[in-house]
Amino acid sequence: MSEPNVLVNFRLDKDQPLRLRWLATDGVPGDGYKPQVTAIKLADGGRLVMDSSAILEQTAPDPGGGIGAYLMTFNGMVGYAADHADRARIEALTDQQVEYDLEFVHDDTGKIAVENTDYKIVERPRGWARKLTRRGP
Repeated sequence: MSEPNVLVNFRLDKDQPLRLRWLATDGVPGDGYKPQVTAIKLADGGRLVMDSSAILEQTAPDPGGGIGAYLMTFNGMVGYAADHADRARIEALTDQQVEYDLEFVHDDTGKIAVENTDYKIVERPRGWARKLTRRGP
């Protein structure tokens, strides 16, 4: 019998969103630029590369942040098969805070926004990883 997939939920909740200041003039998050979590960094130092469809990112203007201020959250469910290269690391995963790599990609041109030129991150809270599938009886 083959081992089942292990499901992991990666998220950054709305009660502690990433806060950023947008500086670029060729679009804004949600209208010209799409945020993309490209990797999750685990507490043990491991890095899990994310497919562009693995995590859903949401952006919205930050009503308390003034002009050019935005909030970002994300949520994603990723399945890891028994033969996945990172499966051993996933098996050892407990509910934990994680860091993440992030890009903003222009919808039309594919241009990747440059941090501290096109945008500045004001607050970057850690996200969470939660393994949903457990092994055993």
